[in-house]
Amino acid sequence: MTAAKRRRKIRANTAPASRRATARVPEPDLAEPAQPLIKSLSTALRLLSRFVATQGPLGVGELAQQIGLHKSQVSKILKTFRHYDFLEQDAGTQEYSVGLNTFALGNNYVNAFPLSRDALPVMRKLVDATGHSAVLSIMRGSNVIHLLAVEGRLFIDGRWRVGRWMPYHATAAGKLLLAFGPAEKIDLLLKTRGLPRITPNTITNQRRFRAALRKARTTGISVTRSETYAGTAAIAAPVFEASGQAIATLGLICPEHLLTRDEEERLVAPLQRAARELSFRMGAETYRFGK
Repeated sequence: MTAAKRRRKIRANTAPASRRATARVPEPDLAEPAQPLIKSLSTALRLLSRFVATQGPLGVGELAQQIGLHKSQVSKILKTFRHYDFLEQDAGTQEYSVGLNTFALGNNYVNAFPLSRDALPVMRKLVDATGHSAVLSIMRGSNVIHLLAVEGRLFIDGRWRVGRWMPYHATAAGKLLLAFGPAEKIDLLLKTRGLPRITPNTITNQRRFRAALRKARTTGISVTRSETYAGTAAIAAPVFEASGQAIATLGLICPEHLLTRDEEERLVAPLQRAARELSFRMGAETYRFGK
């Protein structure tokens, strides 16, 4: 074993428990242009993008190793982001984390997105009708992200959060958006990303996964139980736009023990009513699920 491999092994075994707990969730595929227009800007954004893929603070050495740059170059870029409040630096550990301007920039995206504006009143009604927390999710590449959430009285304080990327294959939203998308995308993701196991409940068999997609397309509902995080369950319905394309999902998240089969059946109607209302707001002319 080389010295570098020994250092990586020691670091993995001594990582804080919170970092080890989330390491099993695959990192998002942050696409990079084949030929960046401005190389220095592309390098800086590659660095900033590491904070999208990681939930905790990052150090200069760690980032330099991750993207293959010299520590001095990484340090200068990080200090520039810190100067403009896109990153913050801990005075004790010297590690960097997301800054206020990064938060403000992301918040502007949500505020300017018509889907988000139209979804909020619909989600509030859904929470009132069910008691569970509602989430609005979209898909980019092979990952799902929660854009909005409205907490219900049965809120579960798990590791799902607004703004956190989730794997496509272990979420109700991801299965739905794949089910109503082009078949070529399913084939491509299975070939390039696979079905990595996150929990004992994660579907890792392609035949079973494709069967789950067919069921979601037929019923307009997808349910997951402890596939990404143990003890967390979700049920979701698709949201369509004027072209008939599924552009998002409305979902309910709750403790797994509360999502009994009877509760699942009870939630289908209000969830599909909410998804229909939001679809009509987004220009869809029909919604073929529910009443």
